[in-house]
Amino acid sequence: MSENSVNIAAQDINQLYQAAESGNADAQWNLGIAYVNGRGIEANNEKALKWFRLAAEQGHANAQYSLGGAYYNGNGVPKNYPEALKWFQRAAEQGHGYAQGSLGFMYYNGEGTPQNYPEALKWWKLTAEQGHARAQKNLGIMYENGDGIPENYPEAIKWYRLAAEQGDTTAQRKIGKMYDDGRGIPKNEKEAMQWYELIAERGNSSDHYSLGMEYMNRRIFPRKDQMWNDCSDCNYFNMRAYAWLSIAAQEEHRLALNRRNLLRESYMTSDQVIEAQHLSAEILNRIESTNSQD
Repeated sequence: MSENSVNIAAQDINQLYQAAESGNADAQWNLGIAYVNGRGIEANNEKALKWFRLAAEQGHANAQYSLGGAYYNGNGVPKNYPEALKWFQRAAEQGHGYAQGSLGFMYYNGEGTPQNYPEALKWWKLTAEQGHARAQKNLGIMYENGDGIPENYPEAIKWYRLAAEQGDTTAQRKIGKMYDDGRGIPKNEKEAMQWYELIAERGNSSDHYSLGMEYMNRRIFPRKDQMWNDCSDCNYFNMRAYAWLSIAAQEEHRLALNRRNLLRESYMTSDQVIEAQHLSAEILNRIESTNSQD
């Protein structure tokens, strides 16, 4: 709805009123959005509800979804889950992706209706197939947990991956954990950590420090008859630990510098430190790029 609200601000509110009062459903819904956001008019949830209802009763799917949301959240009207469910259902039956997702959520949690996993699965799958990351993640959870259906880890991974690739951090963590545990996919610590890195890139200094320590704690220690630097996996985890701890240290995390220096002095060669410094710069560039897009 954000795109519509931007357009509304540039419209002549009087013309919008005239069109809405003449029964134009699009205008009625847009006027409701204007009242919700206070764009070109003073915000008023009660008046927004009036226009949403008029448009919704004409079968306008966006207005039905907005009206359902008003009842669900209690905006301009007392919360009423059965009424929210009714309007979400009407919009969902017209293919409205967000309404389908909301309807799946209500069936999954038993809000305004008895809990019904098959109905939740049905509606989430419809919206997930339209590319909605949240529904894709929710499908992954259902398949992973066996909510009303047999557990199916490969299917869970499929949906988690689709959501994770759109930046859903819960899905990224879920798929990382499945790589960690080897559920539905061969166990692969490095792959798991790559998904955790995507989460950390959107985080703060504490997240960066925690990931550095996670890499440090995952070192695969060699046998007693081996030197520490005979272990290539150790080097991989050491360098990534060093890179993330360096980033946290630059952000003035109080423990990061000490941990990074301990890692460098105890386990790393000078060449590995140089490589880890380059890696740290690459990761910082990704973090800055990610933040600039948010």
